[in-house]
Amino acid sequence: MKRQVVTIFLLVVCAVRLFSAGDPFSYPLGTVILDAGHGGHDPGTTNAWSFAGGTIYEKDLTLDIAKRLHALLAVSHPHLQLVMTRDDDVFLSLEERCSVAYQTPLQPQTSSLFISIHVNSATTDQASGFEVLTKMQNKRVTLLDASTPVENIPFYSTHSQLSLNRLLNQRNLVVAAIFEKTLNESLVTSRNRGVKERDLWVLNGSRMPAVLVEVGFLSNADDARNLVSPQWRQRMAQILAQAIERCM
Repeated sequence: MKRQVVTIFLLVVCAVRLFSAGDPFSYPLGTVILDAGHGGHDPGTTNAWSFAGGTIYEKDLTLDIAKRLHALLAVSHPHLQLVMTRDDDVFLSLEERCSVAYQTPLQPQTSSLFISIHVNSATTDQASGFEVLTKMQNKRVTLLDASTPVENIPFYSTHSQLSLNRLLNQRNLVVAAIFEKTLNESLVTSRNRGVKERDLWVLNGSRMPAVLVEVGFLSNADDARNLVSPQWRQRMAQILAQAIERCM
């Protein structure tokens, strides 16, 4: 009898260790960080098209899409913890945006996702379309340190930094592919510029699966016409919401 009790205890311990060592990025999605690019004295890219009636600022477009996306998710998925890095025309440093992400306590047994929304620009007016940016695979990030919320420590404490980065890279590729596929299916008249790895602060510093979506080019007339349309921005918010749902 005593031997059976010991055996059962050892099995339980092994099971707990195995469970706690699972991929912390594969849990059901519970937290979404929405990052509207630029803001305040940082307007992002700008352009003045005659059909727009004045100068168009990236910071206004990204905030509008982020707010629409937040409203859609709040209704369709009330269980999600939704966090906006900014919900007004204010300036946030890249470090501040990232700290909002990695210092948000996660719900038990859930994962998180960081989505940064931007508008593109180019020196030629021929460049157009959308693209999805993700962290470079060879860029290692810190996922556990003194600034990690105490609630989040159990997610990472059973892994080495090397293991966490490997798992994060794997999830990043999956998430980026989901966003690219969803955008491609829905924006049939837009050019798909694909998924690209970039060494960007917000992708590295957010310390979670993250994508930066460039929704269109303000330097391209056709894209700009879309961007200034409230109906198109609502459609973009719906597409991004669908991509998030596919990551759940």
